[in-house]
Amino acid sequence: MAFIGPAIPYLMAAGAAVSAVSAYQQGQSQKAAMNYQAQVARNNQLIAGQYATMEIQKGQQLEEQKRLETAQQEGAIRASAGASGLDPNAAGSSPLRLQGDTAMLGEQDALTIRANAQRAAYGYTVQGLNYSGQATLDEMGATSAARSGALGAFSSIIGGASAVGSKWLEYKNQGQPIYGF
Repeated sequence: MAFIGPAIPYLMAAGAAVSAVSAYQQGQSQKAAMNYQAQVARNNQLIAGQYATMEIQKGQQLEEQKRLETAQQEGAIRASAGASGLDPNAAGSSPLRLQGDTAMLGEQDALTIRANAQRAAYGYTVQGLNYSGQATLDEMGATSAARSGALGAFSSIIGGASAVGSKWLEYKNQGQPIYGF
């Protein structure tokens, strides 16, 4: 038992060193995890941007397809009127009004398709911005975790040194031998 008392300051110093290393490693581990989360968010931001682009392209294709369908319908109206012996271009005629209504409704549909595609793309763009914000927060958290780990390690060293010094002074004042001192 006489051996353990004088060895306590050394054990306290070893405990402080282990605690310091553990705090530092925990900070580095949290930093790595937060950096990983930031990269996932950045990847999701890129994917959201790709989806936005695809929605616009899909909308453009559907819009063009709708205009072609409308043109075919107008042609069918003219052909049907001509086959019936009516002049499809006669002012005020039913075939001409029908062609105009078809063109107007077809254009409204095409513009609705465009607006829907833009709305969907906007949703993906906003989602991408949210991912970007999350990535920035994760990167800030990674920096904070690394600093916290380093401060925790430093705190463990300072606290351990203080405790060892107090214990060493206590043993010295009691006249007990401290190995190595």
